[in-house]
Amino acid sequence: MPAASESQITFILDSQKKGMKFIMLECPSCYQDFSLNPQTMDAPDAIRKTAEDGLRCPCSSCYGLISHVSGQKEFWGCGECGTVWSSQSDLFESITGIIKKHPYRADVYTKKGNHYIPVALKNEPKNYEENVAGE
Repeated sequence: MPAASESQITFILDSQKKGMKFIMLECPSCYQDFSLNPQTMDAPDAIRKTAEDGLRCPCSSCYGLISHVSGQKEFWGCGECGTVWSSQSDLFESITGIIKKHPYRADVYTKKGNHYIPVALKNEPKNYEENVAGE
């Protein structure tokens, strides 16, 4: 197993200090992304169980992707900012809130009933990440 780079070690340590429970890293050997709980240093079993996986993070200034993580406790998490939602309804409330605050964010979500699903990444506005970063 390859060793973490200095920047990855710094990111992990900073994430631990912030209490983050979910981050994404890139393997320096194969360049594949993987998830990590920096508190336990375990890799959560992130599997796509719901149509909501892949939603854009609804936190201000974050354009990460949400993953559904199952294990001892199920949650949805953003590997970019480390935010965790313990229920789908909490996640959807956050999405509704960010759309009210920044209406352009609605372009990356499709609402079906009371549920949100992601639009395909190729169908997102070209300047979406730039706009979010400027929030």
